[in-house]
Amino acid sequence: MHIPSSFYGLYRDVKPRCRRLVTKLARGEALNDAIGADDTVDTATQPGMLVLEGPSPLLGGQPHFHCYLLHYQIQFDGRLNADMVEEIFNASLQTEWGVLGLIAYQSAMWFDPPEKWRSTRYQPMLKACLQFWDSFEREGERYSAGSNTSNNLWNLPNTIRYILANMGVSKAVLKAPLPTTGLAGVVALALGGDDQSH
Repeated sequence: MHIPSSFYGLYRDVKPRCRRLVTKLARGEALNDAIGADDTVDTATQPGMLVLEGPSPLLGGQPHFHCYLLHYQIQFDGRLNADMVEEIFNASLQTEWGVLGLIAYQSAMWFDPPEKWRSTRYQPMLKACLQFWDSFEREGERYSAGSNTSNNLWNLPNTIRYILANMGVSKAVLKAPLPTTGLAGVVALALGGDDQSH
């Protein structure tokens, strides 16, 4: 998987980079232009975990992929109006790294409250997750929610499970390992598919 180089490194270096990116977005730059989306780091050739929550002192001494940080900062920046944020959301759904940033549980505010976003953001997000899920799974147990021990993506707190819960999927299903049908099988439950007891 290729992730923008802006997100890779020590937290103390990535945080100010992301702040500068938010400033560019607030000035009206498109997401990919602001980030320089062609300047990427290949996760297959660089060490480090795919971090979905932070900051964490446990991860301070080594370079990692801080996948959550840009989307987390955007949520609290008052310079971005609603149209800008919506444009960023839609652009994020087009790339693996953008979707991963939204999957991070610290991006839950992009989908909360449910009554506001259920009809406009939930299904597009799930569709994008399914599109890139194989790539996310290929990373294996490389994801971190701030711990110095890693796990697979499904087992960590994430917005996929938050969305599915708000679409009626049972807690038992969401706490269990993915079924043999994978994420697609769980998403089918939210869209009115199979019996949740399977």
